[in-house]
Amino acid sequence: MINYWSICMSSHAKNRTQDEIDSIHQYYMEIINSMPNIVYWIDTECNLKGCNNNFVELLGVNTINDLKGSPYQQMEEFAHWDKERIETLKLDDMKVIFSGVPQHHVEEQPIKDNSGKLFYFQSSRIPMYDRNKQIIGLIVILNNITLNKEIETHADALQENKQTTKSLLNEGYLPTVLMVEDNIIAQNVEKALLTALHCHVDIADSADSAIKLFQPGKYDLVLMDIGLEDSSGYVVAKQLRQKEKNTDHHVPIIALTGFEADVVKYDCQHYFMEGAISKPLTCEQAEQIIKHYVYHMDVPIRGLKTT
Repeated sequence: MINYWSICMSSHAKNRTQDEIDSIHQYYMEIINSMPNIVYWIDTECNLKGCNNNFVELLGVNTINDLKGSPYQQMEEFAHWDKERIETLKLDDMKVIFSGVPQHHVEEQPIKDNSGKLFYFQSSRIPMYDRNKQIIGLIVILNNITLNKEIETHADALQENKQTTKSLLNEGYLPTVLMVEDNIIAQNVEKALLTALHCHVDIADSADSAIKLFQPGKYDLVLMDIGLEDSSGYVVAKQLRQKEKNTDHHVPIIALTGFEADVVKYDCQHYFMEGAISKPLTCEQAEQIIKHYVYHMDVPIRGLKTT
């Protein structure tokens, strides 16, 4: 994939070695992949020249190497989005390429896939220029606001908690999650899932760290790894409940286990946890947990085992 950042960032770019360009490319891709947004960039012919991991995951393909042609072809082939709506996205991209006028935080019309599911996005479109100030492509940034829209719809239909939920959305409230996990890979995966759902995440990599971070009412949700190296997630959950004792707070605690969730669900009840989910936590499960436990939506959580 062509990386225009490495080409355009300096008037001395032509003197850089290929290794230097590759290094800069990797550096910028790490930054882009850490963003919670969906990002792709195209040339002036609307050919896909690059994207971040969130775009790959949105399409449900394995790697960026599976993508050929334009991003719009990918949206139709892999995401199965409505063809007419995709054509509108393409035309909006082309308008910015031809005009050179960037667009920021535009709320797109909903996009429907072949199952009838609606997706909502805020878009930003920024032209890319070469050293001669000629437009050579376009960066498109999509912020997935589907969850917010679903919560708004739910709040309109549900009188109980309606005002609370709407006020949280209007204030730009970010759910706070305490993730108790000592595995670095699991930390990165789970944090990425929750960040994409507009959550603020604190990571506790040990029992002591979890106890120090936790205060009654501080968190909307706790994800608890059962198999901690220095302790047990059960013991930590019990200590968190002790800190909540004689307060009006009761944070939902979901156990994450490498075993079958059905095996540990009875222990979860004993230690006052809401239930257990077998690892790895999926994007679907993370979204369902936030909807159910933070926004009080009547949404089932796939794989959650309770007694």
